[in-house]
Amino acid sequence: MSSSIVGQEYVLKMKDLENTSLRGRVAFGIRCFENVLLELHYNLVEWKPVLEKLWLFTSIKYLDDWSGMIAEIIPDNLLEFRAYEEHDFEYLDERSFEYLYNLYRKTDENIDVLITAIYNIGTSHAYSIIEKKGQESLRELEILVRYMAKIGVSIPDVTEFKRFSISENRGWGNRFEGKSISCIL
Repeated sequence: MSSSIVGQEYVLKMKDLENTSLRGRVAFGIRCFENVLLELHYNLVEWKPVLEKLWLFTSIKYLDDWSGMIAEIIPDNLLEFRAYEEHDFEYLDERSFEYLYNLYRKTDENIDVLITAIYNIGTSHAYSIIEKKGQESLRELEILVRYMAKIGVSIPDVTEFKRFSISENRGWGNRFEGKSISCIL
């Protein structure tokens, strides 16, 4: 099957997420990241601290806390610094910084692209209600889905994410425990 046909299939599945809340869309993005970890044979135990932080989006009360934390752990952002003291981290302690620094140094660009994409989906409607279908987050989600097609990693079944309705909580969706739908945690 050609990559363009595969890419079209990925994008067609995106239509199924139009009525999914922002929390559900971020959860879908995190599950995409988990698929990359699984299918590209990363050491899953090493990635649990990152996944724990990403999954907080589904249950966190204030977006500022999640976005600040994730901005600090995006690989390109974190790897700008060789030592913890070079930056005034708000959410990372020195031990966590060193752990992530060493983890990221041995990964490829897929990790940075995906964590950044999840961050962009999660912050796409910052400080606003989601109008209509939430086009900003759908655009960011499409970037992630197209990237998944490009690297040849399967996307999760969208069916389980449809239950997180865009009609709940002004498009953000109700809070839920994301780890319960994780395929790694």
